[in-house]
Amino acid sequence: MFKIAIIGMGSIATAHTNAIAAHPELEVSAVCDINEERAKSFAEKLGVPYFLDYKDIPSSVECDAVILNLPHGLHKDAAIFFLDNGIHVLVEKPMANTVEECDAMIAAAQKNGKKLAIAHPQRFSRANMFVKEIIDSGKLGRICMYNEQRSINYFDPKRPAWFTNKKMAGGGIVMNYGAHAFDRICSFTGARPTEVFAGCDNFLNDKDVEGHAQILAKFDNGMTASVTFSGYNTVLYENVLYFSNGAIIIRGINVDVKVGDGKWETTEGLHDGKDFVRELDAFYKYVKGEPSEIEIPDPEFSRSVIEAIQKAYNA
Repeated sequence: MFKIAIIGMGSIATAHTNAIAAHPELEVSAVCDINEERAKSFAEKLGVPYFLDYKDIPSSVECDAVILNLPHGLHKDAAIFFLDNGIHVLVEKPMANTVEECDAMIAAAQKNGKKLAIAHPQRFSRANMFVKEIIDSGKLGRICMYNEQRSINYFDPKRPAWFTNKKMAGGGIVMNYGAHAFDRICSFTGARPTEVFAGCDNFLNDKDVEGHAQILAKFDNGMTASVTFSGYNTVLYENVLYFSNGAIIIRGINVDVKVGDGKWETTEGLHDGKDFVRELDAFYKYVKGEPSEIEIPDPEFSRSVIEAIQKAYNA
């Protein structure tokens, strides 16, 4: 069995433990969190030891890989620690706060001959897989433009406080959801951003991270993208992809497709609850050097996402 320790037992940890349980080749070997009550609760449910300091793990339990569910500002040091101890690493997106931190992580993986990957889970959703199948069929022609509108209460009191601390989070809504947006565009099209322009600010409170942003980007395949984020309570989430012979609209788990001058066709309920199972299977195959239907993002790709986000902040 391929043994995985989970570092950080926040909200995403349950999705990971459930996915590992559903995979025949994977098992949890340990959990870790600075909150002892939370770590102990997971450990008792899973029947594994728990730790309060991740540095105690390599010398205490068998561990082939770790999943890092930590504040973004801790990704670099934790990833390098485990890579230096001969352990493969899967980091929850975004990869890190800066390109320089990404480079240090990549160097550690290369030095130690271990795999480093970044979890961008939305590429593994059934709806996005369906969209990619349509794009790859070629029936819509060449992609011209992408538009994303995402509004959410980013400053919800239930959100962990570190998300609105720039040192820990690296930024606000652009860092958190921009990582999803750039991964989605790139995984759909295979394109990479070449120019990024943006405006972002916070008109709601005195937090040191932005609460709204508009991003414009050009890509190496000639397409352009517009991404609009608002963190001020209004709920709206829609993606539109424009092609030379049609269009696609993504509304959560429902997808509308129009080919040429034909009618819109809607496919609803594109969700099977296996997003994280597919993601961890892709990571497992990546470690083994085997191909996967959907490739887990490698560190070089995820570095390019952080580079695009930094360009947005510096625009």
